[in-house]
Amino acid sequence: RRRSLYLLLLVTIACNTLCISAFTNTKHASVRNIPTSLQSIQDTLLDSLQKKLDSESSDVNQSTSTNGSKQRIPFIIQRLGRGTKQEIEEITQLCVDVFFNAQEDVPNNNDKKSTAPWKAVQLAYLRNYQRGDILSRNAFKKDQLVDLIVARRVYSVDTSSNMNAIANKIDSVDQIFNADQLPSGGDESKFYAGEIIGYCEMVEKKFGLGGKFEGDEPNGDDNEEGDDEEENEGKMEEKLRPYLGNLSVVKYARRSGVGSKLMDEGEQVVREWDAGHTEIVLQVEEDNPSAIQFYKRRGWEFVFADPTCRRYDTSGFFLKESRVTKYAMIKRLDQQKADQNGLKEANDAGESLMDKLRNSFFVSKD
Repeated sequence: RRRSLYLLLLVTIACNTLCISAFTNTKHASVRNIPTSLQSIQDTLLDSLQKKLDSESSDVNQSTSTNGSKQRIPFIIQRLGRGTKQEIEEITQLCVDVFFNAQEDVPNNNDKKSTAPWKAVQLAYLRNYQRGDILSRNAFKKDQLVDLIVARRVYSVDTSSNMNAIANKIDSVDQIFNADQLPSGGDESKFYAGEIIGYCEMVEKKFGLGGKFEGDEPNGDDNEEGDDEEENEGKMEEKLRPYLGNLSVVKYARRSGVGSKLMDEGEQVVREWDAGHTEIVLQVEEDNPSAIQFYKRRGWEFVFADPTCRRYDTSGFFLKESRVTKYAMIKRLDQQKADQNGLKEANDAGESLMDKLRNSFFVSKD
């Protein structure tokens, strides 16, 4: 019996030795593939992140090319000045639907899902709020420089129609963007402007860029000893600037060039104000990457991020305000080639994303 126990013990020890040896060899083989320094670990993680970003970028480009094949919408651009009550009504309807209400990807769709009663109340409140804001500005800030800019869809009418009875008749086909999408033949009087499909507003308002931003110093001589720095900062923050706001395009008209033409017209408006402005500012929410990339391609630059902003949230039963970070962006009007080189400038403005991450995490470079 003792011999049997000794034999069993020896067999067990031999098996354990073989298992440990095999595990050790496997472990040593695996260790050779493990980075031996934090720098190697960092590079491995960042390379993995780069592959993921490249994959996502490829998916976005593929989606973009697919959407690019969608039929472009013919439209014209109109300046409304401060707008009539009817025009303001159309504008508020558009803005609230674009920003707060899910839209169909096709125009005039009668099969839309019905809006929940509480959501309808929220949307009505937001329309009244924006309408009141525009009307109060027209009533109490008459000296403020303001231009409302809209894009209207262009339609063709039958040659037998009485064009004199049709409002918004288009005087010249040269005004129409994407005119090649309209029926060919006939004279230009067959076309008229329909509903608003895009909107933006250019308003001169006080907008601070924070800190000693280039070109933002108050006018006057250099600060003398004993000057109040807070007073100078106040002067910087109170500088009047053209502010581009509420850029919005209905879903079915996107990728037709509507947003770009609205912004072109807005820049031209500022030049025609002849108020000495050399830049335009705007704000965009951080969770709107498509808009951010759109602005960067057109030569806009980041200035600062404001995490204290608020926006309305219509996702719940009650309308509420939630916190959101907004990026302030600026465009210099004296950069004539910014539109063509905007994407390159945005990509080459500083270090690449991966370089920034390498400088920010894990290992510091000496």
